[in-house]
Amino acid sequence: MKVLIARTGGQRTCGPCAGHPDPYACPRCGGASSPITGDLCDRCAVNHHRNTLLHDLPPDPATQLAPLRAAFMAAERPRTVLTWLRTSASARLLHETAACGRLFTHADLDTVAGSGRGAAQSTDYLRGLLVAFGVLPPRDEHLAAIERHLARTLGQHPKYAMLLGPYVRWSVMTRARRRAARSASTRGRARWSYTRINTAVALLEHLASLDLTLSEATQLEVDRWLAAGPSTRYEVRDFLVWTARRGRHSGDLLVPHRGKAEPEGMDEDIHWDLLQQCLHDEDLPLDVRAAGSLLLLFGQHLTHVIALTPGHLGVQDGHQTIRLDSTPIRLPQPLATLLTRLVEQQPRQGWSGNTPVTWLFPGSRPGTHRSASSLARVLTRHGIPIRSSRATALIQLAEELPPAVLAPLLGLHVITALQWRRRAATDWTTYLQARQQAIGRHHQNKN
Repeated sequence: MKVLIARTGGQRTCGPCAGHPDPYACPRCGGASSPITGDLCDRCAVNHHRNTLLHDLPPDPATQLAPLRAAFMAAERPRTVLTWLRTSASARLLHETAACGRLFTHADLDTVAGSGRGAAQSTDYLRGLLVAFGVLPPRDEHLAAIERHLARTLGQHPKYAMLLGPYVRWSVMTRARRRAARSASTRGRARWSYTRINTAVALLEHLASLDLTLSEATQLEVDRWLAAGPSTRYEVRDFLVWTARRGRHSGDLLVPHRGKAEPEGMDEDIHWDLLQQCLHDEDLPLDVRAAGSLLLLFGQHLTHVIALTPGHLGVQDGHQTIRLDSTPIRLPQPLATLLTRLVEQQPRQGWSGNTPVTWLFPGSRPGTHRSASSLARVLTRHGIPIRSSRATALIQLAEELPPAVLAPLLGLHVITALQWRRRAATDWTTYLQARQQAIGRHHQNKN
């Protein structure tokens, strides 16, 4: 491709065809030079910066980074790659780490991530890139984040290491790994662990200010501490149950369960109209329609929606299905078509968008899915309330299906499914009572 810089017979033409050298041609390939570099074309400039970034590597690191080097040159939009190589903090981190001459490891990136928030963001992007192109093996980043949070906390409070370390490793992490084995980890589960670590430290610090150890604490000190702070302090119950079971750490200190507000549903007609809009309104963005349909039809928590992959879709007896847990669910035709379009029309995310598609709702970083918070914001912006939509869907499903059937369909614990069944029965009783009162008032007015 040549730059058109002249006219011949009234038509625009390139320099060589007009008998003049082309000052805008790339000296290496003859293509149009890049406005960023002013001499080389975008792709040749990428090759130049790639070689500068990863030059003189020992054999093992060079072999390890070969897939990434190839990805730089294979990108559909080389100018975006060029901008990333020239200006991004994650590219500088790649250069600095490669200059050490060692193989890349998750542990080395974890060390860099712990040096500050900006470093953590750059490291997360680079890590996603290296995993997406096979340089590093994938790992559960939410579980790793819990480990890093524990390490930071113990670094700030080393005097609690003998108590807090075993609690997190043998209680909090064990449950987090068990849940991750059943379904993909989420940011919400990581925050669940952070809260338990933080509240345990807060209680221990409070007791230390009173010159007390946990084994010396009484119910009165715990009650006063709970009453003087936010409701999140009640999450310390998990820590105190663990210490009490081990006898020597604390007495039998009681903390009530943190209260949860009863979920409120919406009017069934409004719920139905929203579902029909998601299924059929072509003016809505495709991702909003798909996520909204899964929320309104199956009551799926957004942390589960964002973790869906094309592998969760399948075909059974000629009908498209989705697997939300262990049992495939036959999809109604509008939603089946919608999810198929979502897979086929995945948006490219930056220059690394040529990584294999692994998520129905991909995120901005390579190899990651979208965050639940960003999806919640866009659904709310389009008039789809999150909590009431989910509550209404689950109440309707619980009315029709017994808990033992509902749980493996939607990925709910059977106790949770039973609770929704009870809520559905309560809502139905309230509805009948309201109808009876309305009928009674009607008869009184007639008399």
